[in-house]
Amino acid sequence: MDQNLIDAALKDGLWAVLFVSLYLYQLKDAKTRENKLMNFIDEISAQFEALARQYERLSEDVRTIKDDIKSRRERTRKDDM
Repeated sequence: MDQNLIDAALKDGLWAVLFVSLYLYQLKDAKTRENKLMNFIDEISAQFEALARQYERLSEDVRTIKDDIKSRRERTRKDDM
């Protein structure tokens, strides 16, 4: 298909050839750029999932520590009475 476009452009002159070649180059470049972008998005998604898991673990640890402090305070209050 690329060769057909170039052959047709050759009949119309130099500017048509330049335009078609630039157009084809942009199409190929856009594919490459899109693939890079998709890979980047996949990597970022994986990193975000890892951060979300770490956040959940940290939240659970904080809840555990808060519960532990609360129970110690209650025991201390009972002992003081």
